[in-house]
Amino acid sequence: MRNRLGQSATHGPEAPLAPAGSGPVAAPGDSSSERQSLEDMIVQAEIFLQYSLQPKAIERLQKIAELFPGQERENERLRNLFQMANWWPPGAAQDPGAAPPKSAEQAESAASAAESADTLRDLAKISEISRALFRLPTPRAILSSGINEMGHHLRVRRCIGVIGAAGKPPQLASEFCAPGVQPASGALLVRLLAQLEHATTDALGGLVLEAASAPVLHELGLETALGVVLLDRETQAHAGVTIAGYETPHVWRAHETYFLQAVSDQILLGVNHARLRTHARAIGVADEQTGLLARSSYQECLLAEAQRAKSQGSPVALILVQVDRGAELLRRHGDAQLESYVQQLARGFINLIRQTDMVVKYNAWTIALILPSTGLAGAQKLEEKLRATRAEIHAPWDGNTSPTSSASIAEAVTRPDYDTEDIVTELINRAEAGLEEAVNRGGDSVVALNAAQS
Repeated sequence: MRNRLGQSATHGPEAPLAPAGSGPVAAPGDSSSERQSLEDMIVQAEIFLQYSLQPKAIERLQKIAELFPGQERENERLRNLFQMANWWPPGAAQDPGAAPPKSAEQAESAASAAESADTLRDLAKISEISRALFRLPTPRAILSSGINEMGHHLRVRRCIGVIGAAGKPPQLASEFCAPGVQPASGALLVRLLAQLEHATTDALGGLVLEAASAPVLHELGLETALGVVLLDRETQAHAGVTIAGYETPHVWRAHETYFLQAVSDQILLGVNHARLRTHARAIGVADEQTGLLARSSYQECLLAEAQRAKSQGSPVALILVQVDRGAELLRRHGDAQLESYVQQLARGFINLIRQTDMVVKYNAWTIALILPSTGLAGAQKLEEKLRATRAEIHAPWDGNTSPTSSASIAEAVTRPDYDTEDIVTELINRAEAGLEEAVNRGGDSVVALNAAQS
């Protein structure tokens, strides 16, 4: 497969693809070479679809249709590919009845292939939505964005998300409506939530409602709806519900239930982490003027972000910025003047970071920045901006100069088999080792240590 993909990269867009290790595609009439070329191109399209590279797969199928017109009528594997990619050559019969499989077993195989393609697209979308959600600053923004993304992806008439315990007023609620559809009233939503208690459960635990047995759906302009329950990971208590609905009859498939549940879980996780960040800021602020968190919040925030990064497969980075010879400056100019300078630095840093990032007063002359959903490269780019800002801030004891400073940058190693405490300990040790190396270099330097360095 690698060789065949490599072959595709060596040809221009108009050149026929050749089998690995061979010359150009043989002239028409050489049936063996033609079959091999078709086989190679089908394999490439299958690989592209497997890795959710839809545009690449369609490009390859277009080339197949150009070089081998009408081949889908004889080649069931190619027909399945067209179905999975949701693309057909102009004039080709798209109705499954126009080119029926030759047996019930083949029909089941084709349906399974289409289901697999939908599942791959859903998995790619789940990953995309998860990354986007954790960049948002507030619980309300996370819920609204997640519900809108689900509604657009599933192409439903309504998608509704509610955060809150069962039997109590919702803490948060959001609704996606298709174009031209008016938002539902609170009374209708309450009745819909009550009706879910009597819904039929599908194989994956989804709650299925049909208008015939749930008249409230008619009032919402829906014929069928699917709901999933959100559970708090620690207590397993009811924490919310998500509902998606179509205005026409629809058979809910397993990958749709999985998609709805997976994204809903990410929404709940994002909401909980946003609340934790807000709580940490509320109880840990050391300086109301700058918004710096106290050192006591440092490990708690790192543990929370490392746990989130591990469960989501997303990165988290740490930057330590220290004023060079800080202890000497403290002795020479006193605590008040050094504190004033660090506060100026903090205000400059906060103007450059996102609302989801956290800034901690590490010690009297060092500031720590915790960066969720940020890898080593992203942290290095931010440090360049921080360094430029530091150069523009003059010391209160000498208004014409800026003290030099150094920085250490590290990305957490968030492997699923690592304990969260071990991840944070290793990250802290690596960041502090970077500062030590910067001191050994004489200061005024930036050290970025990857996982292989310590």
